Amino acid sequence: MTKINHRTYQEQRQAYDKIRDVIAGEDRLKNAGSQYLPQPEGMTSTQYNRYVHGSSFYAVAERTLRGMVGSVTRNAPILELPDRIASMRDAATFEGHSLDVLLEDTLREVLSIGRYAMVLDYPTEGAAPGSAPFISTFNAESILDWKEELVGGRQKLTRLRLHEDNDDLDDGVEQHLLLTLEPAYTVRRFHVSRKRNGPEIATTMEVQVGEDIVPTIDGAPLFDIPAVVVSPYNLKADVEKPPFLDLVNVNLAHWRVSADYYWSLYLTSQPTPWVAGSLNEKNMPRQIGSGAFWVLPQGATAGMLEFTGAGIAAQKTALDDLTAQMATLGARMVYDGKGRNETTDTAKLRTRSELSLLHSSVNMVEDGILKLLRLAADWTQTGTQDQVSLKLHRDFITAQMDPAVLTALIKAWQAGAISHDTLLMNLKKGELMDVNRALDDERDMIEEDENVLPLSTLPQAGNA
Repeated sequence: MTKINHRTYQEQRQAYDKIRDVIAGEDRLKNAGSQYLPQPEGMTSTQYNRYVHGSSFYAVAERTLRGMVGSVTRNAPILELPDRIASMRDAATFEGHSLDVLLEDTLREVLSIGRYAMVLDYPTEGAAPGSAPFISTFNAESILDWKEELVGGRQKLTRLRLHEDNDDLDDGVEQHLLLTLEPAYTVRRFHVSRKRNGPEIATTMEVQVGEDIVPTIDGAPLFDIPAVVVSPYNLKADVEKPPFLDLVNVNLAHWRVSADYYWSLYLTSQPTPWVAGSLNEKNMPRQIGSGAFWVLPQGATAGMLEFTGAGIAAQKTALDDLTAQMATLGARMVYDGKGRNETTDTAKLRTRSELSLLHSSVNMVEDGILKLLRLAADWTQTGTQDQVSLKLHRDFITAQMDPAVLTALIKAWQAGAISHDTLLMNLKKGELMDVNRALDDERDMIEEDENVLPLSTLPQAGNA
């Protein structure tokens, strides 16, 4: 039987699905039924429906991911491309998405799932002469099988099987892209169908679509697969633990405790009337409230059952503890301050750890995309790799300058205590000017702006 999936694929797929469901949020999780929120023993279906829909899901994972990606992309990357592939800036992917979109998508996948594949290719049908290459992207679920081997004294990716979307295929049929080195780079496509016998897969059949494709550049074949598999830690095809898995597991635990907490409130927050005595069908109270009038038989008593105790308070404490635990796993934007019983030094180490993961992920995303862009430049014109550069910003924390600091800097400059260059450098560091703009360019803009007063006419400190 043809090998379709890597031996680790199924186990990892469960983790990927869980992370995506949690990031998708409350509606998807509630629609999943008891998969993530088990039905308590003895609870009826009606009660369980009320139990699920009365719970509140705290969307920590999604907010954390959005914040992490935003902290990287809040400043535009520094990108230089030769004219031959300049069009990739606005149309870098197979779908025609810009390089900025590709960067955001890659960061989002690498930070959450920890795995993203990109393959460089040339347009084939209907492409204009001289068209630039494009990058096809594949999420972790689409990376079906891979193999790395020692070739020519170094480790190389020699096999990569990817799932391709194709809406024209019948149900139950998949399209796979197989990239191999034999020893030259060879591309094959297959239609794969699986026949099931009950819950188990009985047989897998694949049929090749079209002939083998051996791409060439200037008539010469390639001896490397033009693909990268990006993780937060390296550009190897090996599977890494998804960075968001721990946070997602605690996020789900928080939801389960939340469901118990709100169900307890539902059961105990409304006082329940009780009546003791010789009641019959005729004198039994039927309504409750200010508009209801009860006439009880002689000797009967009535009262209200109300909840007392610390059970619900303990559930609330558990929710707070889980919220703090999510903060230690990276969700700093949803939990302001130190964790419970956490020292200042421990909080600093935690923050460094979080930024370390973010920094490493940015390095790998930058290196992976830069590798493909340089290869694209080399495909189109020999010797243009050095003309390609990509630099993502590492200033993950907003550094907006305090007004008092700005005032002090201007006064120091006016008094001659600091140079104009020092003032501009601090304005750039404080994000009061474009962080990508060189100081020489800023000085030129100041000199060309007719609305800016010459330095010699500005009031000096103490003479204003």
